[in-house]
Amino acid sequence: MKKLLLWAVLLSAGSGGAQAQTAIPAGTVALGGMVGYAHFTNDEPPSATSGTLSHSYSENQFQFTPSIGYFVADNLAVGLDLGYLITKRRFDGAGASSTTTPNEQLRAGAYVQYYKMLTAQFGLVGTLGAGYQHRASDGYRAIDPNDPNVNVKSNGFYAQLTPGLIFFPTPKLGISASVGYLGYERMKLKSADRTESDLGAAFGFDQLLFGGTYYFGR
Repeated sequence: MKKLLLWAVLLSAGSGGAQAQTAIPAGTVALGGMVGYAHFTNDEPPSATSGTLSHSYSENQFQFTPSIGYFVADNLAVGLDLGYLITKRRFDGAGASSTTTPNEQLRAGAYVQYYKMLTAQFGLVGTLGAGYQHRASDGYRAIDPNDPNVNVKSNGFYAQLTPGLIFFPTPKLGISASVGYLGYERMKLKSADRTESDLGAAFGFDQLLFGGTYYFGR
C-alpha cells in the first residue's frame, strides 16, 4: 500500500512537471510568420450546345503574413500581423493567350491566439484575427482575353478564425501549419457606390500555410 501511494505521488509530480514544461508562459514574445503558395488550373472543353470554344484558366497565388505577439497568460497571446497576398492569372483560349497584371491584397490587423499543448512538442492553435484590408484587382470584362481589363479597388475590414497545428523541435522554435479558415469580410468598392460582404469557410490543401515562430523568454 505504501508503495502504491509512493508511485501515485511520483506520477502526480511527473504529470505536473510535464504540464509546466508544455505551457508557453506569460511574458513570452513570439516573432514569426506564415507563408503559402497555391496553383489552380481549370480546363473547359468546347460546348456544342452553347457554341463556346475550349479554353483554360490558371492561377498562381503567393501569401506572406509576418506577426508579433505577446503572451498575456499561459498559452494565450495577443498580437499584430500584416498580410500580403498576390495572385496572377492566365487565360488561354480561342487562339489567344493573356496574363493579367498581379492582383494584390494587403491586410493589417490584430489577433488573439490560444495554444492547447497535447505533448511537450505538439499542440493545437486557434487564432481569431480582425483588421483592415485593401484589395486591387484586374479582371476581364468577358471571357474574351482581347477585351480591356477592368481595375477594381476596394477597402474594408475582415474577421477570421483559423485553426492550426504546431510542432516544437526545440522549446523556443515552433513550426506551424493550417489548411483553411472561417471568415467574414465587408468591402466597399471605390469604382462603384456599393458595399459587398461575404461570410464563408475555405478549407483544403489549396489553403495550406506553413509558418515558423521564435519564442523569446520561453
